[in-house]
Amino acid sequence: MLEERYEKTEAGRAEIKSRALVQARVARNLLLVIDASKTGAEWLAMVQGAAPGDLEQLIQHQLVKATAGAPLSRPMGPASIATPMGAGPASRMSGASPSRPAPSRLAGVPTSSLDYAQLYAALSTFAKQQGLLKGYKLALEVEQCSDMNQLQTLALDIIDRVRATKGDAAAHELRATLGFN
Repeated sequence: MLEERYEKTEAGRAEIKSRALVQARVARNLLLVIDASKTGAEWLAMVQGAAPGDLEQLIQHQLVKATAGAPLSRPMGPASIATPMGAGPASRMSGASPSRPAPSRLAGVPTSSLDYAQLYAALSTFAKQQGLLKGYKLALEVEQCSDMNQLQTLALDIIDRVRATKGDAAAHELRATLGFN
């Protein structure tokens, strides 16, 4: 189980929005970030407080599924090698530097290089390009975000939606536009 790579299922994407099956914050955070770029063990090491039981819960509810031989989406290097929980400073994994404080998101969760206003504007622009109804719904979701964490979580969810409907190339382009490089 820990050596396999996992990806979100459609039920997993729906769970991110509905919050019906998974109530524990750690398990929800694991569901939010998990993708086929790392093994289950690597994701557990990166999400603070996550345990194998959290991954097992996601599997039992069919919110994630194992992928056979999934290619890495990022090259392996020193920054992408997971360290055991509690090893090393969290700021190293969150991209913090002395001039830029660590974001209040989980260690290992992708963060946008854009500030709140820029990310808000980029998501609003993207929403306008989606047509009247879909764009309106998306604009409402953006409006409901009250802080950077919520806005980044929404942005990552939108990237997942684009990946599911339009493919990896469109998702990669949107990811870059939203500052998630």
